[in-house]
Amino acid sequence: TRRAAILAGLRRLHPDVIALQEVLQHESLPNQAEALARDLGYRVAFASVDPPAAPRRYGNAILTRHPILAEGWRKLRPWDDWRIAVHVRIVIDRRALDVYATHLHHTTEGGAIRARQAADLIAFVDATAHGDATMLLGDFNATYEAPEFDGLRARWHDAYDRMHPDAAQDAAAHSTLNPALLPPLRVDHVLFDPRHMRVVS
Repeated sequence: TRRAAILAGLRRLHPDVIALQEVLQHESLPNQAEALARDLGYRVAFASVDPPAAPRRYGNAILTRHPILAEGWRKLRPWDDWRIAVHVRIVIDRRALDVYATHLHHTTEGGAIRARQAADLIAFVDATAHGDATMLLGDFNATYEAPEFDGLRARWHDAYDRMHPDAAQDAAAHSTLNPALLPPLRVDHVLFDPRHMRVVS
């Protein structure tokens, strides 16, 4: 099954951090992030605008194999877009790392909405990041070159772009694997703080 393949791949990679978007939970489906964390032996921080007692919940999550020192989440404007960012602080090699996962507005014409959400994300980082470095992970629903991400690009670099500097954002071989995106685009991003981190692979 697809879930078994995901588990096998994650066990092989043994990542420090896993960011998930579009996590589902309802009466016939246990929380996908919590189930994945349990099977991997990881800790999990899950957040949703849907209250814990709601029959259906939809949100983002961060899984980590390290102790979680701090965690939280924040809604992103506009409130009716149901977007959030989730945060954890962990320690790797005696250095604190603040990690954020998000899923921004999805429409092609929604650049202004994503710009507001990116600003809210930056404000959330500024209010909560007290470690040595920060990473932002997620489905940004636009290429990192999009003008709405000017503020993000000023502080964080895209890890994939760093490893593939000559790859076009709309090159099929380098795109997010989503057949609904025509033309293909790279909209999922791993952003890192270049003052404190570098990409090695």
